[in-house]
Amino acid sequence: MSSAREGGMPAGQSIMGINPADLPSPPAAVARVVRLASDPDVTSDKLGVVIGSDPAFTAELLRMVNSPFYGLKQPVTAASRAVTVLGIRALRNLAICFAVRDSLRNSAFRAHDLELFWEDCLRRAVASRILARTTETMLPEEAFTVGLLQDFGMLAILRANRKDFAQWPLWRSMSPEDRHVDEMQRFGMAHDGFAELLGSRWGLPQSIVGALSWHHQPDDPGCPREVRASARVAWHADQICALLAAPTADGLAAVRAGLAADYSLRDADADRMMEGLPIEVEQAASALGMRVGRQPNFATVVAQASKALVEMNSSYEELTVKLERTIAEKNALMLRLEEANAALARLAYFDPLTGLSNRRHFDGNIRDLLVKAAAASTCVSLVTIDLDKFKNVNDTFGHGVGDIVLRNSAAAISQCCHDGDLKARLGGEELAVVLSGCDSQQAFAAAERFRQAIEACTVTTQQGAVKVTASFGVSTFQGSGTRVDVERLVQVLCDVGDRALYQSKELGRNCTTIGGVIR
Repeated sequence: MSSAREGGMPAGQSIMGINPADLPSPPAAVARVVRLASDPDVTSDKLGVVIGSDPAFTAELLRMVNSPFYGLKQPVTAASRAVTVLGIRALRNLAICFAVRDSLRNSAFRAHDLELFWEDCLRRAVASRILARTTETMLPEEAFTVGLLQDFGMLAILRANRKDFAQWPLWRSMSPEDRHVDEMQRFGMAHDGFAELLGSRWGLPQSIVGALSWHHQPDDPGCPREVRASARVAWHADQICALLAAPTADGLAAVRAGLAADYSLRDADADRMMEGLPIEVEQAASALGMRVGRQPNFATVVAQASKALVEMNSSYEELTVKLERTIAEKNALMLRLEEANAALARLAYFDPLTGLSNRRHFDGNIRDLLVKAAAASTCVSLVTIDLDKFKNVNDTFGHGVGDIVLRNSAAAISQCCHDGDLKARLGGEELAVVLSGCDSQQAFAAAERFRQAIEACTVTTQQGAVKVTASFGVSTFQGSGTRVDVERLVQVLCDVGDRALYQSKELGRNCTTIGGVIR
């Protein structure tokens, strides 16, 4: 059987029922930008002139570059400036993203299924971007492009086999491995097999085509060495997307095990890395002018996986009756139950209301951070947060509104944090953020950003708008290269932060107080 990797599609001929006309073509302006950007001698000015000659493409480019997804400090108002700020390679990737979006608008997907298709594409794209940023294995924006294009071959398959559009919801519920097998059985070729066909038709760079073509086999001996890292990032992004589409205990375990094996990420580190994914997916959708549903936070995904584990535990009772015939079978059942309980314990990391770490997760991680800071002679700062007069919100507007205020405040803080910051709900309206590597002045500046973000939040109710403020206390530990009594250090750090928080309350609330440095 021939494959896309064995030379592509001959002109005017079909492969597995896929005709050249079934492959989407990029818009002419985009194709010109992609071709020019691949020229090593092209200049930013020349590329800017070409882009500027297409007002529609220029408007789309400027809208996306100035969106929160890119987070530029200064607005970009001209195509030539966009080329200078982003770089030619990043601009080429943006052009590809626009083309992918436009090629789907005339697909045979129903509106709901198209929204789900985009949601999965963006989840893979953002997961690839976050993973590339975290592991520094490839350029984040190129990773985003690879993730967005990962399932692009499916369009060609479904255009040629329109009756199989009904299969799409089932494919979304499968693991990437099972779906790949099913595609091969149905069509004789899976979506990754069309990567080179699409890449040739679009003139995509080989670095992107290779990652798409090999993302199901990044460890295969035939995978070119230069694309293994990017193909592996794409593979993990596919696993993460599958988990978000259909949360299961096995899916969560597969994601964590893969990230640990390839990047030495602990479960807690992997979970923290994925906390920001929902917000970035929604930002990317808005930037590209796409429509996706409200993204669940990762705590919700973990909770759903936990529910699956509970249901699995329930089925063990019936299994126990069947396995009582021999002692060996009973021992096997007990081992599986212990593994399930251990998995449940690992899942109990997050507060279900806010999506922040819960108290248990906070207590364990702050100790680890303090021990590392002590050994490395670096700083750790604790920002203690308490929503002002929160009881009045519950008493006046009800606990439902109070829950919304808490969620919005937690989201506002999270948006101001870095991926590595430890964000937690300690109880009630008391929140905390642990900032590694930040001294007291840097922590004060971060706390002020949190304070302003919370102050800007508004909840609209039938009784009127609800706004809250928060008071902040900052305490800092400065390591000196010596061992510390970590239990005592945690208590002192929290006490100093609480006293500073109380002083902020005394000063009239909605302010930040530095409590001091512990050495």
